[in-house]
Amino acid sequence: MDQLAGFRVARRSRLMRHAREAALAYLYILPALVITIVFGLYPVFRAFFISLHNWSIVKGAFVGSQNYRTLFSDPNVGKAFQVTVFYVVATVPVTMMISLLLAYLLFRPIRYRALFRTLYFLPYVTSLVPAAMVWQWIFNYQAGVLNYIAGGVSRGLAAVLTVVGSSPGIYIWVALAAVWVLYLLATCRQRTALATRAWCFVGALVLATGLYLMLRPSAHANLVQVMDSFFPVRWLQEPRGILLYLGKQFGYTPPTWLQGPSMALLAVSLVSMWHFTGYDVVIYMAGLYNVPPDLYEAARIDGATEGQVFWKITLPLLSPTTFFLLITSTIGAFRSFTMFYVLTDGGPLRTTTSVTFMIYEQFYNASRWGYASAIAIVLFVCILIMTLINQRLAGNRVIYQ
Repeated sequence: MDQLAGFRVARRSRLMRHAREAALAYLYILPALVITIVFGLYPVFRAFFISLHNWSIVKGAFVGSQNYRTLFSDPNVGKAFQVTVFYVVATVPVTMMISLLLAYLLFRPIRYRALFRTLYFLPYVTSLVPAAMVWQWIFNYQAGVLNYIAGGVSRGLAAVLTVVGSSPGIYIWVALAAVWVLYLLATCRQRTALATRAWCFVGALVLATGLYLMLRPSAHANLVQVMDSFFPVRWLQEPRGILLYLGKQFGYTPPTWLQGPSMALLAVSLVSMWHFTGYDVVIYMAGLYNVPPDLYEAARIDGATEGQVFWKITLPLLSPTTFFLLITSTIGAFRSFTMFYVLTDGGPLRTTTSVTFMIYEQFYNASRWGYASAIAIVLFVCILIMTLINQRLAGNRVIYQ
């Protein structure tokens, strides 16, 4: 009996100690928990409550799912989701690939490495609103530096094509390009496989262009005319799709499904990639420093090339970093607003009206708080589903050390 009583006392003491530890732990996380509930969970439920009413500045009548039925039948909402999906697909993968390449180059012991790291990270720490206003001037139709530089390059190439694109210059062009391609193939062992493929692609493209202009003399004059008059481009005021815009220059009208995003949306995507590349580079470099250097040394001793080292060691061990950036970048791109608001204000012809911009438009301009909240709830559900899909598809391929 004494042993049983002692066991019960010890058990009660252990339970009380665990209870005190748990209470202390909950006490420590209480401030973060309160902030999460007040500023995270409560706004979601409040927005859902507002979406069930005909709310306009003041609470209106309860309408149930009417706002959601209106939302799914509104063509502007569908177009806004198309714009948002393209923006996500265009910016997130491209930004991550460029950032991975830059991080891998900056990870090597090169001169002025710290300077280059700082320069690549500067766009991210720059305030987005003034940066977007500077890009507005860069994209300006009449006084923008982009049209000035690109127009000068295009007209210069047109002048060169005028000289070398006709006989006998075209034959010299094709002969030199063919010799270059043969030289690249003959010396491929002196370069990495990736560099060889890249240079061979460039050489083949130059050779194919020369052969096409040689076999189609009429295309030469058309190409020179297009390059001479292509710029300036109304970047932020052009509602036509990029492929439709390019096709019109060459006398071809692509089908509707192949016309592509508007030139304005492409410009917004480029600015977004410029802004967020620095952040992704820093995250990737942090991941590269976590790769054990012994693996690189062992692979190189075994005779692995730089390409094999990258694909077999670096890329798999960077999968946790890639997975993290994929999730956070996708969520951030779906919620992007400032770029669209400052650069284009949703225009032209609503070709850059994203879902978040439409929520702002309905909330502040139209004072349809219930309808705007319904759109916000649908966007929240879409982001949640997209995150779960990414975790399901990409999470199984993550390699942790």
